[in-house]
Amino acid sequence: MKRFLIFLLCTALTLALCACSESVNMSVLTEYQNGDFEAELCLSFGGKEQLCSLEKKEGRLFLRLRGLEKFTFALDENGACIISGSTEIPLASEEIPLCEVYRLFSAPVAGTWKIEKSRPGGVSLYVCQGAGITLYIDACSHLPLKIVSAGMEADVLSFKVK
Repeated sequence: MKRFLIFLLCTALTLALCACSESVNMSVLTEYQNGDFEAELCLSFGGKEQLCSLEKKEGRLFLRLRGLEKFTFALDENGACIISGSTEIPLASEEIPLCEVYRLFSAPVAGTWKIEKSRPGGVSLYVCQGAGITLYIDACSHLPLKIVSAGMEADVLSFKVK
């Protein structure tokens, strides 16, 4: 009888420990935003899709649209500019929807976020909703897979932390 009770207690304890979900927070899941990185994206906005490359260095995002490689859009918290060679032309944020890309890749850590773990198609990921943004983050690498906000969607085709 004692062995049976010990076995039952061990089984219950094991099940209880396995049932506990791991705790994650946005500072861990969005750590990729803190450093420099390179990414290939498929941006969708206004019913159109555009392939582009994105590079973050020294706090700025540099966006190059496929087919317009001569021009680079530089995005930061102060707005945007277009760069061609040594010429840099400031743009009003309202003039270009691509300014939203900066917001997509600088999601705030603070605030209320709803974080759920999901396994669509067997891929383990976190779906994080808050601050008007939905982030789909790989559960193993904590790298972004998809980011959605206010009519713009970024499917991350490749992502490399520098």
